[in-house]
Amino acid sequence: MSKALLTTEERKLLERAINLMEELVETLEVMQDEELMEDLKEALKEIKEGKVKSLSELMDATSLR
Repeated sequence: MSKALLTTEERKLLERAINLMEELVETLEVMQDEELMEDLKEALKEIKEGKVKSLSELMDATSLR
């Protein structure tokens, strides 16, 4: 029987590193998309100004309940 190249702990760490790298790539892609960044800034501004509704309010307003 051959010995595994990586321990269970090492595999978990490697999977975590892979996930973090994927998240980093996704973040960089979003940051490079000027239109998306403007949309995000506008959405954050609207949140600060109270121009948003909770999910419950939205469901009530659209008869989704």
